[in-house]
Amino acid sequence: MEILHRRTRPSSDTNASNGNKKNDTPIIETNLPSRGRIKPRQPIITTENPYTSSTTMTDVILVKCIQLLLVLVSIWFIYIIAAVNTSSLDYTLTTDYDEDTSYSGLRQSPSKLLQLPNNIPQINPNDINSARDKISQLRDEFYIRYGGKEMASAMLKKGLRTFENQNDKNSKSSSSIRATANRFLSAMVRHEASISQQQQAEFVMAFAGYSVTVGRGNHLSQSYPFILEKILAPILQLPPFNIKLIVRNSAIGGIPSFPYGWCLSNFLGKDADLVSWDYGMNEGNGALGLESYVRQSLLMPKSPPLFVLLDMKSGKRLNTLQKYVDLGALPDPIALGNKDAVDKKLLQLPENERPIGLQKWDEWGAPKGAPGQSPWHPKKMEHELMGWMLAMHMLDAIDDALNVMEEDTNWRKAILTKEQQRLQTSKQVILPPPVHDVSKTGVASMLHGTASSKSNNEWHMNHISCRTSFLPNISGEDLHSIIESGVTKVDEDMLQSRDDALFNDGWVMDVGKLERDTKLKVLKYGGLGYIDMKTALYGIPSSGTLKLWLPYEGSDINNVHSLVDDASKYITTVVLCEVNEKRGDDECKMVSDLDIRVGNVPIPKSGISQVKDVASYLKKDICIRVEVPKGAKLTTKSSRAAGTNNSLGLALEVTVTRPTVSRENGACSISHVIWENQELAGT
Repeated sequence: MEILHRRTRPSSDTNASNGNKKNDTPIIETNLPSRGRIKPRQPIITTENPYTSSTTMTDVILVKCIQLLLVLVSIWFIYIIAAVNTSSLDYTLTTDYDEDTSYSGLRQSPSKLLQLPNNIPQINPNDINSARDKISQLRDEFYIRYGGKEMASAMLKKGLRTFENQNDKNSKSSSSIRATANRFLSAMVRHEASISQQQQAEFVMAFAGYSVTVGRGNHLSQSYPFILEKILAPILQLPPFNIKLIVRNSAIGGIPSFPYGWCLSNFLGKDADLVSWDYGMNEGNGALGLESYVRQSLLMPKSPPLFVLLDMKSGKRLNTLQKYVDLGALPDPIALGNKDAVDKKLLQLPENERPIGLQKWDEWGAPKGAPGQSPWHPKKMEHELMGWMLAMHMLDAIDDALNVMEEDTNWRKAILTKEQQRLQTSKQVILPPPVHDVSKTGVASMLHGTASSKSNNEWHMNHISCRTSFLPNISGEDLHSIIESGVTKVDEDMLQSRDDALFNDGWVMDVGKLERDTKLKVLKYGGLGYIDMKTALYGIPSSGTLKLWLPYEGSDINNVHSLVDDASKYITTVVLCEVNEKRGDDECKMVSDLDIRVGNVPIPKSGISQVKDVASYLKKDICIRVEVPKGAKLTTKSSRAAGTNNSLGLALEVTVTRPTVSRENGACSISHVIWENQELAGT
């Protein structure tokens, strides 16, 4: 060791014996660039090679051993790095969505990258057994309620349908039940990976639709979504799930699929795990509205949602769901029926001989005479049957989730992998090719999107923005947030009749006569818990100009910093929808009776057209399409509205021009403003 040490670091005695003061500075090779003055240090001998013939065999062996050791250490270090990276890939999950963004046409950008903690407790087998006991008790209760196991099972088979992927029949792991089971497991894992202060995992079921889902004729709490909640919530609350079930009934009586379908995040919330459709009463047996609605649901943050169709009769609608399952777009949709699931012979039995769930079958939940007690609305016990049938299906999925926890020790890793595949893909949602042709509607790209330039099998949709005055509005993004001027300030009580003089000072937030009269009747029965209301801005010629400002909300919003001459590169289409009311022949006609300016450019009548087929109520089209013209400009908002930080947007001005438009005959109204944001604009 002394020999090697002397060769690599000569002693100070050797330097002193040379008697040369220049040796006090280091020897530096002349071909190296100058780095400034270097402080003196002991000289390093560079002329001797330790592997010359003068080196002993011991030196060579020692150096070789050191080199081998360094190589092994390096390999070990690289292996550790790779293992850590792989572990991070498997156990890292992006879950916190940025609620300030509303790009329904995009995957929500995760706000933080999270990891599962290392100290997650193992699932207690006793908890699994206890949960199974509770599930078994609920199944037994279902059998008792509906005439025994055989009769109740037949009723369930007739009243609820699932859809299996006909292109993938080989694995239980790809079944509809397993897909729903994974949703509950995902809720658990997202919570375990979250650093938020949320006390427990949450699963959100958001129901939409018509007066059937609202529960007209009964109390809102007696509608089938809340029957489902009462059955499922206690089970999901138990360990090992510890999931808080949140059920929202956001249905609105007397409306079509659209414009509601463009505003799903507004009405259902951006955190919805389940989305439903119930508009068959208005839309016959057709499936055009359903398909467009499904495609909108696929753009929501937790896409694809658990989709519930309230219809077991329309072959067109059932076939549409099946096609979306076969295309891999919907993994586990459900079709739910109602009284048709019941054997009519049972209802002909004397009251005391019927199964308990079919007793009092003809009684309403609300007091006799309450609004909505019409033959086409389900009564109280029919809602209970619908809730129980849906609950039985969910219990099967919950039971299957318990099987996964019991049989697969790496189930969390598998769920995380699925979540990563869903979240860490391209921001642009890929949609399958549509089944129906919507070219005649005038808003095809807003309903179905457009085919990719790379493949006709891949479709994408621009972000669709919505502001609505209809209630309930979960997101809070309503018409008020885009109003610049031209609106009369009135009392917030929508049930108070407005004086005619108010309409001479501006547009008025109001409700139609039928809506007000119906709500006042409901108030006589305590309100019955209903939260839906169809409010809108109403205007007549003397109301003047309503000025709105639509923020640009495309994917490249952060890259738009200056005004541009051609706003149509950013916002391509604006849709205005009126309240769906049945009024007289002399009511306002939006296409002909409105003067519209977009981006400070007047719109000719040829630039305004009726949206056909899809947004229709009682055979009346209720929406118009306004094409954003070339030359329209993006502007800044003069009075910054709450709920948006966007710096640039599109000015929209609306004035009633036909002199004979009046409140009595039917004023012009605006309840929804929807616009299509061009993605990748200006790039």
